Amino acid sequence: MSNFFIIGLPRSRTAWLSNFLTFDGEFCYHEGLNGCSSISDYKAKLGSFRGDSNTGLMLFNFEKHFPGAKVVVIDSEIDKASEFSKETYGEDITKQLKLMKERLDGIKGLHINVNDINDKLKEIWEYVSDKAFNKERADMLVKLNIQVNDPHDMDIEAILNFKEDVGDWLT
Repeated sequence: MSNFFIIGLPRSRTAWLSNFLTFDGEFCYHEGLNGCSSISDYKAKLGSFRGDSNTGLMLFNFEKHFPGAKVVVIDSEIDKASEFSKETYGEDITKQLKLMKERLDGIKGLHINVNDINDKLKEIWEYVSDKAFNKERADMLVKLNIQVNDPHDMDIEAILNFKEDVGDWLT
């Protein structure tokens, strides 16, 4: 297996999907960019076989650094992400979210609507993994509400430090 990425706006179940995709020798970070100060750090962290389920990955040209990686894009509406940022950070980032959504819409890969995730688990698993899909485990996880404990732990500033890949388009 090679690298794979799950990408979506905030509140698109990326934390849940990282848990789902960490199984049977497969490993998927959630917000794997956190703790990295450069794209080189991030590449070293992932190696050549780990995945990352990330709400900030679309902010830089990850395709250049991970050619051939499989990408699952979680399609969702901006409303939940915008409401979340207003409540959590006191900021209205709707303008930036629209730009992020535009970028997501143009990414090649498997596009799944956020409301269809539970029904598409086998398709997602088989898209990123060569191992057999475990329906019993998937059914068990569907019942769990996995969230980031503290949304302030998501290090967007670290992502923006990847100057070679993030332009000023987001600001």
